[in-house]
Amino acid sequence: MSEFGERLRQLRKQNKITQRQLAERVGIDFTYISKIESGTMDPPAEDKIIKMAQILHVESEELILSAKKVPTSFQKVITENKDVPVFLRKASELSPEQWRKIKGIIGEEEGGEES
Repeated sequence: MSEFGERLRQLRKQNKITQRQLAERVGIDFTYISKIESGTMDPPAEDKIIKMAQILHVESEELILSAKKVPTSFQKVITENKDVPVFLRKASELSPEQWRKIKGIIGEEEGGEES
């Protein structure tokens, strides 16, 4: 099962929504939901993932990233800021301590600085 499929099943059950109900609300066939959850089909397009996220009460970026896709909202930041590609190239080399510092700076960790 894919990370996306696992997460989708978990969120769906957490929200007490059947595959059929989710499919109906998203506008896709329920068998597709079953195949996504079992890992036999790839995740749907971003617009469908966004609808799923809304129905399942989760941030759309989280669900899009679990589908191994780059959210459209991130694409603009990546392509319009020359420093982002430089950072991304170096990101894989950062230590856990450096990541903690970055998370603190952006306010994603307790004790992080807030603007």
